[in-house]
Amino acid sequence: MVLVNDSGYNESQIRDNFDGTNSERGAHIDSEGVVRWNINDQIPFNDMLTDFRTLDLINEENLLHSNLLREKENEEFWNDYFKKGEK
Repeated sequence: MVLVNDSGYNESQIRDNFDGTNSERGAHIDSEGVVRWNINDQIPFNDMLTDFRTLDLINEENLLHSNLLREKENEEFWNDYFKKGEK
């Protein structure tokens, strides 16, 4: 299977990224259905989530929920960052 993707990884590399067989990270789906990297508990970017979905490593709900929560967490981070800079 030739995977057309945005992340720049081939199918084997994407599976390795999800499974952690490349000794770099690996991902898991938390109790809320959110995809997170094992190494830092952050949510992968949309291109990687989309590749995980294309290979049926996650479902559509995991993809959508993860993207929405990542945007919310990023917004909260930047709001806190700028509030600290105002002091």
